[in-house]
Amino acid sequence: MKKKLVSIANRRQLLVAQAAQQRDMLARNIQPLHNGLSFADKGLKVVEYVKKHPVLVMGIAALIGMLKPTRAVKWLRRSWIASLALSGLRTWLSKN
Repeated sequence: MKKKLVSIANRRQLLVAQAAQQRDMLARNIQPLHNGLSFADKGLKVVEYVKKHPVLVMGIAALIGMLKPTRAVKWLRRSWIASLALSGLRTWLSKN
């Protein structure tokens, strides 16, 4: 019985060492993806902020429009349509 316990202990040590080696290898392989994923995460945060504050986007568009009144109508229309699309998308996503 003692030989079996020693064999199990040795096998456990081997498996623990292999797991540590695999974790190190995985960490090295994932490192190049970190920059791209952090950039995507920042982009998602911006999208979430805009979804929570669509009036702010319309206000910025209106401010830009004050500089050029002919473009103000176009930007306000685009921002209004975008806010409607976002709210429609939000309700569609909540249903699914």
